[in-house]
Amino acid sequence: MGDRLIIGRFCAIAAGAEFNMNGSNHVMDRLSTYPFEIFGEGWEDDTIDYANGSRGDTVIGNDVWIGTGATIMPGVTIGDGAIIGAKAVVAKDVPAYAIAVGNPAEARKYRFSADIIARLVAIAWWEWPVEKITINLPAIRKGDIAALETAA
Repeated sequence: MGDRLIIGRFCAIAAGAEFNMNGSNHVMDRLSTYPFEIFGEGWEDDTIDYANGSRGDTVIGNDVWIGTGATIMPGVTIGDGAIIGAKAVVAKDVPAYAIAVGNPAEARKYRFSADIIARLVAIAWWEWPVEKITINLPAIRKGDIAALETAA
C-alpha cells in the first residue's frame, strides 16, 4: 500500500513485537469486511480504494524500547526515548520519553521532566557519529545531560 515502517537508531525491540501495517485494514463501509477482491476469479472490484483508508507511515523514534508482545498499529508515531510496555497495543501516537502501557496503550507517565525531555531531544545524541557517542558513552550512561550539551 506504499506505507513505510521507519525505525530510528538505538531501538530495542523485544521478541514477539508486531507492527501492523495499513494492508491489514479492511474496508468498513460495506456490508461485509471480507476482502473478496484478493481472490480474483470474477470477484475483483476496482471501486475499492484501500489506500484511501491508509493511516500513513508508522514511525518509531530513536532510543525507543518496545516490550515483549507489543502491537504497533498502522500510522502511529512513537517519540524518541519512549518505552512501550509488554503486550501494549499502540493505536495512537506516543510522545517522546513517555511510558505507554495497556490496551489501548496510554502514556501513564514520563521518564523525565518536560525540561529534561526538551534538552534530550535537542541533544539528539543518536544522530552523533559513532566516535562521538563512544567518547561520551559514560555521560549517556550516567545521565549527565550537562556534559552531553557541551560534548565535543
